Amino acid sequence: MSQTAMPAPPVANAVSPATGRLEGLDGLRGIAALCVLWFHATGLFQADYASAGRGYLAVDFFFMLSGYVMARTYEHRFAAGYGAGSFLVARFRKLWPFMAVGALIGVPIVAIQLSDPLETMKIAAANVFLVPSFGTSELYPVNIAAWSILAELFANLIHGLLLWRMPNRLLALFAVGLVPLACWIGYSFGGLAVGADTATTHLGFIRALLPYCIGVLLWRWWRDQPTFRINPVWALAAMPLLVLAIPAGLTVPWAYDLAFALLVCPLLMAGGLAYTGSNAMLRWIGGISFPIYAINLPLLLWSKALGLGMVTGLALSLALAAWLAMRSTSRPPRAGPQLSHAQGA
Repeated sequence: MSQTAMPAPPVANAVSPATGRLEGLDGLRGIAALCVLWFHATGLFQADYASAGRGYLAVDFFFMLSGYVMARTYEHRFAAGYGAGSFLVARFRKLWPFMAVGALIGVPIVAIQLSDPLETMKIAAANVFLVPSFGTSELYPVNIAAWSILAELFANLIHGLLLWRMPNRLLALFAVGLVPLACWIGYSFGGLAVGADTATTHLGFIRALLPYCIGVLLWRWWRDQPTFRINPVWALAAMPLLVLAIPAGLTVPWAYDLAFALLVCPLLMAGGLAYTGSNAMLRWIGGISFPIYAINLPLLLWSKALGLGMVTGLALSLALAAWLAMRSTSRPPRAGPQLSHAQGA
């Protein structure tokens, strides 16, 4: 019986994948998640997000890291016939359990705020399954941070449908074409903190797609071996300094955001890739990074509502994240392609 041959994939993408865990990137991802935790805690308990610098920029690092890891893990599979639909389903299955826990923690808070059981049920039923609530001011009232997962899934879909087919030059031109849009967003909104509310949902997709594309290109160019060396210790130390220790009174804050997302993040990635050792702490902090991101905001809101204080809220977030990570790693892996632990922010 004759078989129809599949078309050959672009030469630039038909390279065997790298193997092995990238513990330097694990560490950076974990530190970025802690930056988001601190940013949320400071804003909620001190009513002053400015005192936590520009912690939301850690999310832009997550987007770039996701592009890199997804290209590293999946582009050879796309070339072999793995479909965009299967990829999107796999990503949803990977990201959903932790986000569902965060959403369930947040449902009672929304119930108290709305005092409308029917409306609460409608919002909760949607948000728990990562479906946005377009009838509200926020996409995900039960867990605001879920907007970034929607944006990342959008970038994943574009990757599976289009990006993997693009040769490097065309993908680079596509990314460059998104830069003016990112500049307009930064200039118009005073920075890159867009995407969480219904008014800027579409802008959040652009915010995610640009660093995601850069991450894909970095994988194709570097193959885990950057063409220049950044000391990994410096990269690990720079992450909290550059996103949390930035003074509120920047003259051109949006320019800083763009410089971080487009220039600093690749340097941080290079520093993470430069680490070739083995470190249990880096693995552990990387392992709890996504659980931290998924559950911290609703748990912090509960801590504030109950008068438990900021330190208790931070401790509860770390403890629950560590428990969830331990539970997820103790379960036997599913059959089929194994997913990397890329952050979904």
